Order: sequence, then C-alpha cells, then structure tokens
Amino acid sequence: IRTDIEAEIRSILQDMLDERSQKTGKPVGEEATLEVLKAYGSPEKVVGTYLGDRYLIGPRLYSTFMLVLRIMLMVIGILAAIGLGIVIYPTISNPQIALETIVRAVANLGLTFITTLGNVVFIFAILEWALFRAGTKVDIKGLPKEKDWYPRSLTKLSPPDQVKMGETILEILASFAAIVIFNFFPEIIGIGYGTGGAWYIGAVNWTYVPLLSEAFYYYVPYLTMVWALTIILDIVLLRMGHWIYATRITSIGLKVIGIMIAALMLAGPSLLVITVETLTTILGNLEWAQSMLPILSQLVHLVLWLTIILGILDIVRLTYRMIAGRQLPLNIPNK
Repeated sequence: IRTDIEAEIRSILQDMLDERSQKTGKPVGEEATLEVLKAYGSPEKVVGTYLGDRYLIGPRLYSTFMLVLRIMLMVIGILAAIGLGIVIYPTISNPQIALETIVRAVANLGLTFITTLGNVVFIFAILEWALFRAGTKVDIKGLPKEKDWYPRSLTKLSPPDQVKMGETILEILASFAAIVIFNFFPEIIGIGYGTGGAWYIGAVNWTYVPLLSEAFYYYVPYLTMVWALTIILDIVLLRMGHWIYATRITSIGLKVIGIMIAALMLAGPSLLVITVETLTTILGNLEWAQSMLPILSQLVHLVLWLTIILGILDIVRLTYRMIAGRQLPLNIPNK
C-alpha cells in the first residue's frame, strides 16, 4: 500500500509539473518544483487525506456523547449538593469544620467530574471504534445515515425493533460504573468521619465505616456477571442496530437473573452492616442515628423492589414485542 501511495503522489506531482511547464513555456526547474509542492500541500495535510479523519468520538456520536455527559454531570451535581447538605448539617455549629467540609466536598466533586469525563470518553471511544471505525454499517435510532438518506424518511415512525441508542448507551455506562465501584472502589458506598466531627459520604483518607454488609458482597460476583453480559449485549445491539429474537431472549434471561438476585437479597440477611451505635459515633446524636438507620434500610428495600418491578415490566415489554414481531405477515418487512 505504501508503494502504491508513493507512486500515486509522484504521478500527481509530475502531472502538475508538466502542466505548469506547458503553461509557462519554461522547463521544469527548482523554483517550479517548489511552487508545485507548496500548492499540493504540506506533508501532514497529504498524509491526512490517506489516513482519513482521526478522532476518538466522531460526528455521528458526538451529540449523543454531549447529551449523556450533561445528564451524568447534572446527576452527580445534584447528588453532591444533597450529600453536602447532609454532611454539613452536623458541623453547622462549628464554622471552621463546616468550611473544611465544603472545601473537601468541592475538591472531591472536581475529581469526580474529571473521572466521569474520562470514563464517558473511554466508553464512547470504544463505541466509536465498534460501530464505525471497524467498518460496520449500522442503522441506529438517533444517528443519521451516511448513505441512501431521503428527506421523506423523517416522517416515518421508528419501528419497535430499532435500538434506542441513548437508552442503550446509558445502560452501558451504568453497568460499567457498577462493575468498577462494587469491585474496585467499594469504599465509596460508606461513611467517613474525622476526629473533628465532620463526616461525609464515601471514604478518602479519614476513618471509614462501610454501609453494606458481607451478605451484599456475596452477590457482587453474580451481579458483575449480569452487568458484564448486559454490556456485551448492548454493544452487539448497537452494532446490529435492531432487535432480533435471539437478543430479546438473551435480554429476558438477564432480566430474570437480575430479578432472582434482587429477590434473594430481599429474603436474605440484612444488606446493611452499619448499626445505631456506629451512626451515633459518627453523628454525635442518638436520636438522629435511631431515625436514620430505618430510613437507610427502607431505602435499600425500595431499590430492590424497584429493580424487581422494573425488571418484570421490561420482561413483559420484550415478550410482547417478540410475540408481535413473529406474528407479522410475511410480506411485511420487520426492520
């Protein structure tokens, strides 16, 4: 390939020199050669025409990338604001500790934003390569087609079998974040506190008190398997651009496994390891500790019940579309 490119460039330059020589009536010399080289372009520009555009996130994914990034940063900002209000309340009587808590929270928020940006860019770079840079032609809801685009297609409704890109990418990001947090940074799901009385969600370098018990982490390997398979399935769906019978069966299977794990968590031992005594030590107030612990326990149960209910609804939706798709007349294409 390199030899062919060199031969092509030589041929183009020679043709340009011959054309210039015919126009000026002068033989090819050093000045004419330099003028042709300048008109042809710098080496970097010429190389770029053969390599093509080089980027991490291309134009077809950029708008979705910015939308997902805005949503994630907004959610992180809201959670950080809520967390700051929780952690600063016990220190309100001590302005110095309150100020230190705010400074730490802002610094941690900045690091969280940077980490989130890096993770989102990393995932979208993988998607860019998997969907477009690898040479696969895809037709995904929300993305413009590169070829055979017709304005009349704007009035058509997207068929149920088309992959919803935004939802799929958000699911990939959520699954990836869950794998990273629960397998490598479990201390994030905890409470830290210092000798001055200030406390916060997540451990950095102060005393760390975990929230989740060993009973919860018993299920982490199984949850990780579900999250990893979900990421693989979502990438396959993004490459295909549409649902088929096999992908719906796989998705239903993953939903069933997720529901079973959530049900076992509800029926099993407590998923919280923190006690009233520990909360009293952190908060410095027995009444606050006694009122907060039931709230945390109910919150865990609420999350599990929502997981079960939403999973069942997804199974019903997937099953309905799978059955409806198989009952379509043969002369109607199911795209």
